[in-house]
Amino acid sequence: MSIDYFKHRYGYEVEGMWMPRVTAITSLISRPFFAGSYRSAEWGNKVHYAVEKILKEEMHEAEKEIEPTLRVFEQWRKEYTVRIISPKEDIECKVYDFENGYAGTVDMVAEVQGTRGIVDLKTGNAIRDEHSLQTAAYLNAYNKGVQKKLQAKTRWILRIDQYEECKGCLAKRSMKSGKERISGGNEWCNHQWSYAKGETEFVELEGKEEDFQAFLAAKEVWEWYHRAFLRKVANYPKNVMQKVLI
Repeated sequence: MSIDYFKHRYGYEVEGMWMPRVTAITSLISRPFFAGSYRSAEWGNKVHYAVEKILKEEMHEAEKEIEPTLRVFEQWRKEYTVRIISPKEDIECKVYDFENGYAGTVDMVAEVQGTRGIVDLKTGNAIRDEHSLQTAAYLNAYNKGVQKKLQAKTRWILRIDQYEECKGCLAKRSMKSGKERISGGNEWCNHQWSYAKGETEFVELEGKEEDFQAFLAAKEVWEWYHRAFLRKVANYPKNVMQKVLI
């Protein structure tokens, strides 16, 4: 792997500094990718793009395969009275923390039932532990970069997904990965599948300080694992600081 590819794959250039992405750091504690994960990521990218267009009220014709997911996203917006003050600045918002040396992209900063916070959009089939570390890092970096009156008070995970349900045994089937994935129900059932249905899971995460400290610990492990490459990144904050001290 070349140093240029390493920098492109794992981080961002921000104001002349290169910093690793939050998701690159937390990937160390993610579950291993299953076969077909590329297709799942492609599906997730389509949903993220469509949601961004919806929130910015920009013209966009979404693909039919993700329509059930987008419908439940719209239902969530109405149910929780979601308000975005500045769509240009608060959607796909780039954040960074020079002091701790990382950067990332927040899906949306919104008022949800009157409380301002960050919302991390997930399109998988479950909310996972590393999502707590991601959102804690995003929250810290976002609040460092805005005025106190605009700071976010909390963080949420919004999981939106879709599935087909067996009319007999109620098993669920997903086709996002490019192959059939069935969960629950009766394995001996001669499944008769419904039309795709959307589903949402919306969770507020507590313990932001504890999660942020865990993120910083994960970052140290990530830095150790990639130490050979990081030594070659001249504009990595830690390398710059070492030169200043020398």
